[in-house]
Amino acid sequence: MASTVGSRLAYEKAKQAIQNAGISVGTAVLSQSYLRLEVPLSTTQTTFQFPVLVNDVSSTGNAAFSTENRLALQDAFYASACALYFAKPASSTAANFQLCTYPNSTVFAAANEASSLYNWYNAKMSITINNRQILPSWPLQNHYWAGQTQETGSTLDEQYGSSSALYPVEPGIVFVGSKQNVIQVQLPSAMAAAPATGRAILVFTGHLAQNCTSVR
Repeated sequence: MASTVGSRLAYEKAKQAIQNAGISVGTAVLSQSYLRLEVPLSTTQTTFQFPVLVNDVSSTGNAAFSTENRLALQDAFYASACALYFAKPASSTAANFQLCTYPNSTVFAAANEASSLYNWYNAKMSITINNRQILPSWPLQNHYWAGQTQETGSTLDEQYGSSSALYPVEPGIVFVGSKQNVIQVQLPSAMAAAPATGRAILVFTGHLAQNCTSVR
């Protein structure tokens, strides 16, 4: 559960980590924030690259969805926790969809859709910044969260918006808007089925330092 003491400690760690990355936070506005990065699901890929910057294009070639929150080139972001979700919007422009913290067979109801999502929980994530591998192998099983109450035709998933599927990242990771930030997920095999509008969503929570990079 979040606490004021924990939030204060995270703030101090964020400030120090951003300074250690060679960025002055003396004049930057530092505040709690998040990154939300999305890619379409696909049955033809085993490697998915999540766009980080506002001008990035994902490995599937899509521009930003309206529900994403990418990093501006002028800013830096310290990630202290990460979550993985899946979604099945009604369309590519819909914004009223549910975030699933496990392969929800009520949402992903077509043949093999839900079972194929387990490929992601046997996958690994890597993060490279300016050609330096910061995180070589992160198990996505960390983010599997199925509540005691699971969705059926008459009930909804138990889910806590502030914590379900969220896992701490220690040491934290600094994404910088003026650098190349590469987040890749490597599946052990391709998905057998995926809805046309299905998405995988990474959310990083932490602290944003505004207007602190060399980009103006």
